[in-house]
Amino acid sequence: MDGEKRLATTHDDTDSSWLPKKEELDKLQPVFTAVEQSSTCDRMCLAWVGCLNHRTLKLKFVNAANQVPYTADRPFKCGACCGSPLEMTMTDASGNMVGQVVEKTEGCCFEQWCLCTYTHKVLVGSTRQSLVHKYNIVNPTMCCGRVNNCFGATCCKQNFFIDVTDPQGKVVSYAHQTYGGDGGCGGFFRMANDFSNYIDASNLDRVMLVLGMLSIEYAYHSREGGEDNN
Repeated sequence: MDGEKRLATTHDDTDSSWLPKKEELDKLQPVFTAVEQSSTCDRMCLAWVGCLNHRTLKLKFVNAANQVPYTADRPFKCGACCGSPLEMTMTDASGNMVGQVVEKTEGCCFEQWCLCTYTHKVLVGSTRQSLVHKYNIVNPTMCCGRVNNCFGATCCKQNFFIDVTDPQGKVVSYAHQTYGGDGGCGGFFRMANDFSNYIDASNLDRVMLVLGMLSIEYAYHSREGGEDNN
C-alpha cells in the first residue's frame, strides 16, 4: 500500500481515510496468493450441520515466482468455549514450524458470549514448547470493543475494525474489513481486509499476522452453512 495512504482507525475518520476502489485494488502487487486445499466431503458435511467455518484445511502461500515459502495447516476444532480452541500452524518450505495462531482460552466464554469479542493469539517459534506470544488479533463483532462494530463493513458503516494488540492488550496496529469505495453491490462483494503497515514487526511476524487475520476471517467472517441445509 502506498505510504501516503492511511487506513481509518475509528468510524469518525472513515471519510478521510483510504477507501480503495476496484481499479486501485487491481493495481496492488500481491505478495502471496493463499490457496486452500480441503476435502469436498468435509465441506459438504460441515456445511450441512453449520460448521463449515471450522473445517480442516491447508493453505499454501504462493509467491510471484510460483513458489510456496509457507504452508498453514488448520485441524477441525470446535472452539475455545468447547475446550477445543481453533488453531492454525505455519511451516516453512522445508516443513519446519515457524509459528501458530491459537484462539484465546482465558476468559473466553465471558468474552465471546457476553462481549461478542473473539481473540486469537499470534505465536512465533519452531516448536510448541518454544512458542512466544507476540500479538493478539481482537475481533469485536458488536458494540463492546474499542469501536462499535455493529453493521460494520456494510452500507451502514463502511469499516469493520479488528485490532492488533501486544500480549498485554495495548493496541499496536489496526486492520479492517471495508465495504469498498465504489459503493453499491460492487463494494459489498469486494469486501476485503486492509492491514496497517505501520507496525514494528519482522517479516516473519508480518506473515504470522496475516495468518492471524485469515484465522479470524475463516472463523467469524465466512459462511458457516446450515442455511436451508446447503
